[in-house]
Amino acid sequence: MIKDSAYAGGAIQTLLQEEEIEGVQLALDLNVSPQLVSHMKNDRRKMQKDIAQQSLQVYDNPIYAIEIIHEFSGGYTSPVLNGKAIDDHRLAVEQFAFMEVEEAVETLKRINFIKPPDETTKDEQERIAKAIDEIIDAEAGLSYLKAILAKEYNISLKDRMKKRHPVWKARGWIQ
Repeated sequence: MIKDSAYAGGAIQTLLQEEEIEGVQLALDLNVSPQLVSHMKNDRRKMQKDIAQQSLQVYDNPIYAIEIIHEFSGGYTSPVLNGKAIDDHRLAVEQFAFMEVEEAVETLKRINFIKPPDETTKDEQERIAKAIDEIIDAEAGLSYLKAILAKEYNISLKDRMKKRHPVWKARGWIQ
């Protein structure tokens, strides 16, 4: 579900800082008033979906994209990993992502999915839920690593994703 509007103050502040621009420039780029940008930045007003979409078209900023997509998805996607336990250096993020992927793989190795879902026991359901948790953690780590690498090496995630689509189509992964 994509929300029609969401509070995006943190995402806007990230964008202004990352892009080294002022709210007035953001307003010009998104064709909105500087007052609206100020209200959204300070969470006095929600950002509308069309403005969020426009911002993702105008700015190729992976950290902002993660934040805004997380807000508009209602928490369905991973947030930016910016807590005290996360070191933003690319090597630290790489190690974190690798450890989370390893944990997910190890958890999956210990689960047997042969049984139909309606035949699983409560204990098996709990192990499967734990596996999903580990996959979510790995996905969050990889998503953040992807964003950090794109940012630090000035590589467009939008361009990389566009280049992957024909590959996925050729492999039969997407239609």
